[in-house]
Amino acid sequence: MEPFAQHNNSINIRDCGTADYRQILQLQKDLHDQRKAGSIGNTVLLVEHNPVITLGARQTANKLLADRDTLQQKGIDVVDIRRGGGTTAHNPGQFVFYPILHLGQLKLGITEYIRTLEQIGIELLAQLGVTAQRKKGFPGLWVTDKNQDSIRNTRKIASIGVRVSKQVTYHGMAINIQNDLTIFDALIPCGLENVQITSVKKETRQTNDMQQVKNHLSELLFKHFSNQPRPAIRNLSPRDTQYEIRDTPQDTLRWRYERRRLPDWLRRPAPLGEEHDKTKKLLDDLNLETICANANCPNRGECWRRGTATVLILGNICTRNCGFCSVPKGKPDPPDPTEPARLAELAEKLNLKYLVITSVDRDDLPDGGATHFRDCILEVRRQRPETKFEILTPDFRNCQPQAIEILRDALPFVFAHNVETVPSLYPKARMGGDYQLSLNLLELAKQCYPNVPTKSSIMLGLGETGSEVEQVLKDLRSVGVDRITIGQYLKPSKDSLEVVEYIAPEKFDCWKQKALQLGFDWVISAPFARSSYFAELQNAT
Repeated sequence: MEPFAQHNNSINIRDCGTADYRQILQLQKDLHDQRKAGSIGNTVLLVEHNPVITLGARQTANKLLADRDTLQQKGIDVVDIRRGGGTTAHNPGQFVFYPILHLGQLKLGITEYIRTLEQIGIELLAQLGVTAQRKKGFPGLWVTDKNQDSIRNTRKIASIGVRVSKQVTYHGMAINIQNDLTIFDALIPCGLENVQITSVKKETRQTNDMQQVKNHLSELLFKHFSNQPRPAIRNLSPRDTQYEIRDTPQDTLRWRYERRRLPDWLRRPAPLGEEHDKTKKLLDDLNLETICANANCPNRGECWRRGTATVLILGNICTRNCGFCSVPKGKPDPPDPTEPARLAELAEKLNLKYLVITSVDRDDLPDGGATHFRDCILEVRRQRPETKFEILTPDFRNCQPQAIEILRDALPFVFAHNVETVPSLYPKARMGGDYQLSLNLLELAKQCYPNVPTKSSIMLGLGETGSEVEQVLKDLRSVGVDRITIGQYLKPSKDSLEVVEYIAPEKFDCWKQKALQLGFDWVISAPFARSSYFAELQNAT
């Protein structure tokens, strides 16, 4: 491949996933030095940040409404930087891009460059259903109600803060897509009093696939920072972390893929074997779904060889669209009244002693699917009294007391509901969920079934911090949860969230010890741990 310096119109776009602000700031500085030296070409970093408040070079515009210690206790970092502008905030669900461009080679002045960034933001937001505009004297992008032009009647949706040294840019633009806007309660954005902050989600009541947002932006970057015709942009492969757009005489794209190599501890052979094949055939014959297949669980081969499976009732279409999951969203069919009998036949033919039953979210049903859970348990128990049960339920968003009362008729069982990740990542990982609502369900189950073990699960590797994980464990214990599984998030499909970090096995060992110290009496913490992994164990400590 030819040196970057020979491609003045090339754009190297690097997707950094979710990352700490300080880490990306250092990366910007390193790349800025390299771009000034001509050793790399124009580069743009794409990122979502862990919660952080940044203070710009304009000191009069740096206004915090909480002291730094309080913010740190809430998991919000505070960083002083040298970009233009004043105080702003970043967190997951906000899309940030940092162009590191040579303005001289692009024949752009600073003012023209900033206007180009604003235009890119305007066009990107238009693709997402939001009409944004500039506001004279107020940098960034704004959403204005019809026939209103006062700053008090507009809502800020994007911020710009740039710095230029030796004609090379860094820092950039942040656009609120679907982030938690309460972080802005801790500051006065850019020092402007009475400014409302908004997001694409708040304006449209719709969530967006952040990977698609990145793809849209990539097209716009090519359009505005290249003098060649714009070709179509292909989607990134699930394990691509970087690609580049290059102008060529043939008007094509040259792609460089940097494959994220799985660590050795996350490599497993393909599921094979007689028991695996027997289980798969039986599930197919009975027309039963499993979370093993629908979520592409990495333990499928191991569990099926043991003759066990976690069944997925109420169909394989979900009413929500969580970023970590591969189960498709849509309009589900009504509950199938024959499913309990088919499930009982599966339990009989596999000689199951322990059966885990889970389901998709069924917000379309008045009871969230609780009656169908109950009917499945009762029918299996009628035919196989010796079978024990664990249920992994949705959050029963609109009917928690009703659902818990319905399920009382099916006791005993282990009651499980997964919080999945830390609260700060809900906007992008579990967009239809509510962290507090999940805690409420687990607490209600323990109150109503005091002798029933309650259980939850959390994934690591989505960009969470250690302090956030520890707080989730404490929150779960505070509502009486007895059992916990902690595992590595692995991307189940091309449209799912990217893995931010592969967590080493030793770290999982540390989390196990922390969970035991906090009072959990059943803990599985390992890279391949999933909610139903070895669920049948009576003692997992």
